[in-house]
Amino acid sequence: MIQNKFELGTDEYLEKGLECLKKEIELVTKAYSKLPDTKDSQSMVLSTLAYQVIETTHSLIVLSTLGKLGDCYALARIIFDHILNIGYIGAGGEQVLEKATKHAHQKVFRDLDRKITIKDMGFGIGLKNIENIEISDKLNAAISEFTSSRGTELRNWTDTNIFKKIEMIRDKYGWNIGQVLVINLFYIYRHASEIIHGSFFGALFTKGLAKPNHEWPKNHNEMQKFIKTYLGFIIQNVILLNSVMMRIIHHHYPMNEDIIQLDSLIDDYKNNV
Repeated sequence: MIQNKFELGTDEYLEKGLECLKKEIELVTKAYSKLPDTKDSQSMVLSTLAYQVIETTHSLIVLSTLGKLGDCYALARIIFDHILNIGYIGAGGEQVLEKATKHAHQKVFRDLDRKITIKDMGFGIGLKNIENIEISDKLNAAISEFTSSRGTELRNWTDTNIFKKIEMIRDKYGWNIGQVLVINLFYIYRHASEIIHGSFFGALFTKGLAKPNHEWPKNHNEMQKFIKTYLGFIIQNVILLNSVMMRIIHHHYPMNEDIIQLDSLIDDYKNNV
């Protein structure tokens, strides 16, 4: 992680991180706009995922200024998952890329006719006479691939777990990129999962209560310091994640000038935070 000059939990530390993240996302957006306008599947998939990272990073910046710790963890998890999949698809080659596009293709079609039934409850929406629609062999094959032997939808687009994904990314793009993902898996993923899934632990964590009671925030000032400390961790990790995304895309679609600017920005942040 980045070494700190300002004390964690202070306004100055948080402001420095936000300043860097805002500049970084401007740089990422500029680099994104220069991606080649090609029709190949890899360019389409990677750029679509990268756009969502840009959008979610903007949301994270807004909510972090409001001190919304739990929401920021959830957004950081979204950013992490998108960048993880950018790396996984890039490292996995044609086979993984094809699986991602097949999953999306059949999912779009399935969304035309959906229903949920639980005991005597249910809800659904569907396209009339969808069963009479003629579908292509390609779509039919994609539907079959993501249908279980019992005829139910297979919801996960890949069976590769998060650890294997990071291994593949490290082998393709190098130790530094893999290590940033490991750090984010440690700092972000676990707690964000608890928060997103509404667990009691997740609710305790965002209030500073998931630790020995002598370390609980005792008053408003201590609570604010707790929130700003963990927001600082999140922002720092998202800065590193966006850098990883840029470097992965740079591997496939060189953007040398933008990478030089990115390095300069992060070096400046390290030297002044």
